[in-house]
Amino acid sequence: MKRMKSNGSLPFLAVTFVCLLITGCAPRRIAWSPDGAHAAIFAGDGLHLCGPDGALSEIVLHGEGMAEWFPDSHRLAIVSEVGKQSWKDLEKVISPEERERVVEGGKALLDQFKAGRNLTSALKTLNGLGEYEKNAVAVYLAQNEGTKEQAGTNWDNLRQKEASMIQIRIGTLEEGKLALGPPLLNSLRKVFDIRVAPTGTAIAFTAEGNRERELQLLVLPADGSAPPQLVAKNTAVCSDWSVDGHSLVYIRAINTPPSDDQISLASLTRRGILNAAGKIQIQTRADDLAGLLFAAGNKVRCLSDGRIVFVSADIHLPCTALDMPQQPQLFALDPERQVSVIPLIPRSVQGGLPAKPAFYEISPDGKRVAVFANDGAVVVLTLATGAMDTVQAAGSVDTASAPAWRSASELCFISTTNGQPAQVALWNSGTTRVLSANWPAEARNGFLDK
Repeated sequence: MKRMKSNGSLPFLAVTFVCLLITGCAPRRIAWSPDGAHAAIFAGDGLHLCGPDGALSEIVLHGEGMAEWFPDSHRLAIVSEVGKQSWKDLEKVISPEERERVVEGGKALLDQFKAGRNLTSALKTLNGLGEYEKNAVAVYLAQNEGTKEQAGTNWDNLRQKEASMIQIRIGTLEEGKLALGPPLLNSLRKVFDIRVAPTGTAIAFTAEGNRERELQLLVLPADGSAPPQLVAKNTAVCSDWSVDGHSLVYIRAINTPPSDDQISLASLTRRGILNAAGKIQIQTRADDLAGLLFAAGNKVRCLSDGRIVFVSADIHLPCTALDMPQQPQLFALDPERQVSVIPLIPRSVQGGLPAKPAFYEISPDGKRVAVFANDGAVVVLTLATGAMDTVQAAGSVDTASAPAWRSASELCFISTTNGQPAQVALWNSGTTRVLSANWPAEARNGFLDK
């Protein structure tokens, strides 16, 4: 199935733009445990635990990242960045494939130096390598004997480069504190999303692929007994586990990921991942459930009643420019009970959604959905009635984190109203309670205070 390119006569760019409206890619720096007892928050100085009273723990882990709780509310899957890594340290822990990519990248970089390029422009030529891999290439060369002469005038800039890697590890609550286990993953690939299986035996995550713009969906055992396995290439960022915990549901592009002036058809796909014992056993065959237009933000969530919820532009071809939808739509599909997709947002309330919404998250009971925009606007939509509550109107400050449900009725969000300092707050049926009023400056800097 070929991709269609924009030729100026039909605004396909507008289509792509609409598809990206609800992206699900906003920073997820807050995650509440299923029992609502603890929030894992990547604040300005690193990872903390926070209780419903707003009391902040000591730092668990420095740096930036995201976290996802296990169903038992006792363990926490953590994605974090580890900086200032030497090549000697990196080559011990990254995969053989990544080591080879770095070494080959080093050879290509030296060729660019010989051609007269400076370090900045030479790094840009390393197509298919992400930021972490490119920095690792520079560190590899700087710490490799004989490079100084070949680097020439680039040597000083080369040896100033620093390398970081991404780790996935599990933290376990022990007497109110989080004890960190050994890394399950050390990688030079940026991780964009993470989902823990309902069985608690596996972790799915979305990471950079082997080519520019490519994302890959992978899965690894929670006990660290095996390396990650590839589930699918060319996927959107946010996947989800089926209710029984044995399958992953995700959206994948039929073709290679499209660039900004192209669109591609996509499939809502389900693939078996775990066997009856909860061990990884990826099915050869995947089931395509529905078709749509691809965007990296085609987020998927699976509800407890078996429905699969996803976001897409509601487009019917052929159409004219005036027929193009201006707001996104949430759809539900129940593959066991119905053969068609059902829109969830009534047209009468679509205009009340935040302008250019950037995220949606469904409440734990599947009855309400929170939608937010980067300008701070947050609304909550009740799916059964179409009623919409405004949690926060649009502001002028970029929001530091996407909202997160603490329970079926409480939504945690970044409050930025009335020109007051940003705060982490809980909203419940029109009432807002601030949690971060007494947080230290170190936790606020770069997170709430920018």
